[in-house]
Formats: sequence, C-alpha cells, structure tokens
Amino acid sequence: MKIKLLFNWHFWYDLKYKVKCFFKPRQEWLTDVIPDTYCDKVELIPRMLFKCLVHYVEVERQADHLFPLDHDYTEDVREGRISPIEVDVNQKVDRDILKAYKWITEGRPEIEEKIDNTYPSVDIDSMLVEREDGHFDMNIPEDVKACYSKINKLEALKIKKDTEAMRLIVKHHQSLWT
Repeated sequence: MKIKLLFNWHFWYDLKYKVKCFFKPRQEWLTDVIPDTYCDKVELIPRMLFKCLVHYVEVERQADHLFPLDHDYTEDVREGRISPIEVDVNQKVDRDILKAYKWITEGRPEIEEKIDNTYPSVDIDSMLVEREDGHFDMNIPEDVKACYSKINKLEALKIKKDTEAMRLIVKHHQSLWT
C-alpha cells in the first residue's frame, strides 16, 4: 500500500462506506430472498427478479415518485407539461410493470397453492408390487395419474407466466430506478 493513499480522503471515505455496508447491507431486502442453503439458479433468478420488482413497486416507487403507476396524464398533456408520445411510453411501461407485479403478488401464489392442494395423499407402499425376481414395480392408480397430470399442467402454466413476467422485468429494467 502506498503511503500517499493514507492521506487521500476518498480512500478513508470508501473504506468507511465498505465497512458500514458490511455490517448493514444496502440491499438487505434482497438478502431475504437468497436462501442460506444451496439453491439452483433456475429458482434463484426468478426469486431475485420478482423481489426486485416487488421492492420497486411497493417501496421505492411509493417513496420517490409523484404519481402512482396507473396515473392519468390527461391534465398534464392539456397543460403542456408532457407530450402525448411520452405519455404513451410511460403508460405502456407502467401497464407492463403492473401486469408483472400482479402476477408475482396475486397470480403466482394462487397457482402455487393450487399445485400444493392438488398433490394426492397416497401411501406409496400400497402402490409397490414385488416382482418374482425380488425387484419392485409401481402400480399407480388412475386417479393419482390424473392428479399428477393436473399438477404438470399447473406447473407449465406457472413457468409460462413466470417467463412472461421475467421478460417484462428485463425489458423495462432501465425504468426501474428512482
């Protein structure tokens, strides 16, 4: 380390900031989503993107913006404070953000609850059939197959809607600053 660095105010300011952030992280709301145990990126990426959007809408947007996401700009256009083209762009972005937000906060939990409630309560041991060679086969009843078929459809719908919401978030990520 160079001695000149010790006399540089930016060095001390930066060091103080890094130490402060170590003990009190600035993005602490995001650390709640990241599990302490291992989590696949397939699950981690949607969790982080969704948490970022929810935090933007519920915290940052509420604190720092003058208008809500569904603001009517009619009076602003009439008085010339904003152009109609800018209004169209803002409203499209706001609609997309609200669409993704509603999926994350309302639709997704509902689908997850349906998936959890659809699982059959079946004793696996009753489905096992021993073969003559000592190995086991599984005899799955039709009602259990129907339940898992419904679960697969719900999971596919959830993945489709999640992908759509993530695309909207990434598409408008430049708008998510306050």
